[in-house]
Amino acid sequence: MPPARPDELHRTLVDRVARRVEGRGVSRAAVDAAVGSVLAALEREVPAPRPAEASSTGTLLVAVTARSMPDLASRLRGALSRAGVQVGDIGIASSGLHSVATLRVSASARPQLETAAGALGATMTVVADAEGR
Repeated sequence: MPPARPDELHRTLVDRVARRVEGRGVSRAAVDAAVGSVLAALEREVPAPRPAEASSTGTLLVAVTARSMPDLASRLRGALSRAGVQVGDIGIASSGLHSVATLRVSASARPQLETAAGALGATMTVVADAEGR
């Protein structure tokens, strides 16, 4: 399956984050704006891997969401570093009391990322895998 187009990725991430924060007073427009900010930051800082690069390195695009955690990116980076996972740029956005961090990690680092997110009281969602799903 080919990688997701940017508009599909944006829509998918908005849908997933909106489901996570449903009933917490966060408007869909706020989620859309936060996701747009994070994806724009990632686009500026980390060029998306070409399909061949993605499948050879086994990367995941992951969103980590948390309530009332403005330092989510630094906490996540620290937890992953302690677990031996190297992380590049992390896109971060906040809306009200909700924070969203997006990052690319090796597929092999998924268990450490799940553990780190859980330890922070955050939720992890795989937005796209190496095949763009």
